[in-house]
Amino acid sequence: MKKLSALVLSLILATGLLAGCGASASSASSEAVSSEVVSEAAPAESAAVSTAEDAAAAIAVTFTVTGADGESTVLTLDAADGEKLSDALAAAGVISAEEAPAEEAAPAEEAAPAEEAPAEEAAAGFVTVVNGEEADYNADGAWWCLTDAAGEMTTVGVADIELHDGDSYAFTYTK
Repeated sequence: MKKLSALVLSLILATGLLAGCGASASSASSEAVSSEVVSEAAPAESAAVSTAEDAAAAIAVTFTVTGADGESTVLTLDAADGEKLSDALAAAGVISAEEAPAEEAAPAEEAAPAEEAPAEEAAAGFVTVVNGEEADYNADGAWWCLTDAAGEMTTVGVADIELHDGDSYAFTYTK
């Protein structure tokens, strides 16, 4: 009886899986057909499409900063789709350029001396100064907590987050 139940359950799951894949495949093929139709548009319309695509590359991202005093500032960052959060924040003056690490990190054998610890922290995406307000963990246990739109702490630093239209992030002074 258990074998028969297992067989029936397997058939039901397989049928559901195939039906689901078939629906997405037909959806994908209809999207391909509609994109082919659009690509056959008149040449005059293609210039307008290029302009629209260029405008689509610019995105708006909401960023909130809550300082030690509890006051919040909401900013709209103008960024490009896929741009790193660290670069957008540095361009807006929210963090310094030193805390927006460069794309390439120094090789491990060229480790920075101890007095360059802030540069090492920036390379890791760790931010210590936001809107001119410093959070010094070593002095008083304060730090900037980076959260996503759901209010969840991010698992990566600002240097690793790629921005997309409608994204929302926040820095909160935490002690």
